[in-house]
Amino acid sequence: MGDKSRRSTRRDALRSGAKLLIALLACAAVCGCGYTYANSRLSDDYRSVAVPAFKNKSFEPDIQIRVTNLLIRELQADGRFRVIDDPAAADLTLRGSITDFQASAISFSTSDNIGQFKITLLASASLEDTRTGRVIWQEDGLRGTDFYETLGGRTREEALEEASENLVETLIYKCFDSYW
Repeated sequence: MGDKSRRSTRRDALRSGAKLLIALLACAAVCGCGYTYANSRLSDDYRSVAVPAFKNKSFEPDIQIRVTNLLIRELQADGRFRVIDDPAAADLTLRGSITDFQASAISFSTSDNIGQFKITLLASASLEDTRTGRVIWQEDGLRGTDFYETLGGRTREEALEEASENLVETLIYKCFDSYW
């Protein structure tokens, strides 16, 4: 009888566990897990994108290299398009320029020393159907910002990297995900 009782208890435990697992899976299916696959409003005919080096109209040296490399890396990670080097061989071409770089003092110490800066990157970009030459999307005033402190805390370089990432995320969202 002890053996039967243990099997019965084990079976009941397995059934309870299975029911709990099914309930959790059903809840996850209904509620979602917070992850969504990014969809583009562009036609499925577009499978590749070229990203020529951005132009730099600001006074911040080499910022266009940082932004272009981040943009290519994000598009590759996104996976919707194959990123290729040659614009003539791509379905789409994403061009842009860094139009301004600003480092603004936003806080001061009691002795009038700058305590914190805000970095702002401004850009313009356009997406072109390479086959037809038609501009599909274009926007000026794209923005990426971040902050750094002069004493301790985040460095200017870290803030510049984060501002560049914010700019790239905004650009990808507005170009591929928003409803123009």
